[in-house]
Amino acid sequence: MEHARTSEHEHHEPLLDERENEGRQSQEDDIELDELHDGFGPSSVSDSAPLTSFDTPIPAVPRSKSSYLAIAAVFVVTVAGFTINTEATAYFEDVLGWKKPFTTMYISHSSLCLPWLGQLAYSRWKNRETPYVKWVREYNNQIREAVATIDAYATSGPSLVFKRKGQVAGPLDFLASTMAVVTVVLTVSGGAWFVSLVFTTPADLTAIYNTSTFFAAAFSVPILKERLGWLAIIAVALSVAGTFIIAYGDTTAEHESSAIGTARLLGNLIACGGAVAFGLYEVLFKKWACSSRPMKPSETLPLTFAASALTGIYTFATLWVGIIILHFTGIEEFVVPSAWVSLWIFIAVISLSISLNLLVVLVIWTDPVFGSMANVMGAFSVAMADWFVFGLSPSIATYVGGGLILVALALLTKHTLGEKR
Repeated sequence: MEHARTSEHEHHEPLLDERENEGRQSQEDDIELDELHDGFGPSSVSDSAPLTSFDTPIPAVPRSKSSYLAIAAVFVVTVAGFTINTEATAYFEDVLGWKKPFTTMYISHSSLCLPWLGQLAYSRWKNRETPYVKWVREYNNQIREAVATIDAYATSGPSLVFKRKGQVAGPLDFLASTMAVVTVVLTVSGGAWFVSLVFTTPADLTAIYNTSTFFAAAFSVPILKERLGWLAIIAVALSVAGTFIIAYGDTTAEHESSAIGTARLLGNLIACGGAVAFGLYEVLFKKWACSSRPMKPSETLPLTFAASALTGIYTFATLWVGIIILHFTGIEEFVVPSAWVSLWIFIAVISLSISLNLLVVLVIWTDPVFGSMANVMGAFSVAMADWFVFGLSPSIATYVGGGLILVALALLTKHTLGEKR
């Protein structure tokens, strides 16, 4: 399948010389599919999924015990990262007084490239005996080959690439173009969060934003051709209900009332737009950065981190203009943070960078709905963190809402890792 898709581009983007390419093809053709059964891959193939050059669908890949443990570990770390980010951000904004929402978003989203840089550094150290030029060529080939196995690239790749007429689009062009769209969607989601917070209450914002699970499920049907079972539908409903109960029933947190008024509806509408955008972000990432062939866990990471890094690079290269505009218009005047504030900004940024990257790893390994549950669990874990760190005892509503979220997670786990296996 992979070779059939890439052969059309070889005369435009030669990956290897003919002798090396023939050797690699002969080796890969000898690989038995059974050798890949311990890895992750598409849990099922929909009726509308494109077929291989042999007109046979890709078989589902059963997950091993280590695969389930890896998913669980990534899920826990993702939730922990979101919790640390929330608490650290609240500390340097509310306690230390460095409240620069747009700048915080710019730094946070730009940091999405850090795990990719760390992976590159590790790969280079691991292959330090390999000449640098050869190592770079092999890495590029690895990414190109991975992109060439994405269904969206095989079916509609040229139409998704921004190229001049007469130019042929290759795998890297496809990745760069699609991740530019994903960056816009993620920026809309992040921007909506900070803008809506000006008009609405934190309770409204928390409740509405965590409905992104619902929108991830809704977008998965037409875009990914997913079939949502009753367990998934019930799980999404329970998770949304649990979030609303925590947001509106927890009376331990003190919220300013200045935001409540006629502008509250506007803030809620903006927050709803942000939730829609985040759900779409997860689904588009799955569609445009997920290989359609069975792969081991470690084999999915280079493409996932590279795709996520592009969103960070695009953000870093463009949104600094917004900081300048907001500064000179007086909307958000930039102030260099002190060393103590910088430390907490660093903690918040690193935790968000790790959690967002692991979130898309979850999306690739499972599906957008299961991945978005990490966000929903964050609402409950933040309430627990407030209890342990700040001594704010959770209300009964927090326990009830958290219980619903845990039930939803159990149902969704059974649906995603059980029935769809």
